[in-house]
Amino acid sequence: MTTPTRTQLRTRTRTARAGVLLATAAGLALPLILSGCSSQEGDALTKWPAATHNPQHITADQLGSAWPVKPQEGDVRCDTTPYNGFAITFTAPDGKVYALNDVAHDDKGYPSADTIRKPSSKTMWRLRSFGLQVCSVDRAKHMTRTPKPPKTP
Repeated sequence: MTTPTRTQLRTRTRTARAGVLLATAAGLALPLILSGCSSQEGDALTKWPAATHNPQHITADQLGSAWPVKPQEGDVRCDTTPYNGFAITFTAPDGKVYALNDVAHDDKGYPSADTIRKPSSKTMWRLRSFGLQVCSVDRAKHMTRTPKPPKTP
């Protein structure tokens, strides 16, 4: 058996140090990355109300700190359009309707819900995602089941 040369020993040592350094960096970076998630994003992951009908009432309490608009409650609705898909809207308690997606804004002419967004809220993604859930529930109600093919002997 041959003994390793100095160069081989240095390479092994560098490789081992690099591995330890990489593992340490990953160990330090992960908590920083996770702590970088805002309370809004963390709360949104734990508070995810189920969509069961269209339209559906939703409150700020249901989304927690991820609630993006000034009114504390409202109705999310999904309407189909002939050519462009789904118009997702939010109806505030005062009866005003706001667009949660481009179809509702561009095709239906509703003002954007961004006009009632809380200054502390950076995005509307949580309310828009809930609107997509409402669309999915509504779409599922109108779908017909495909019959199973007969079993062959």
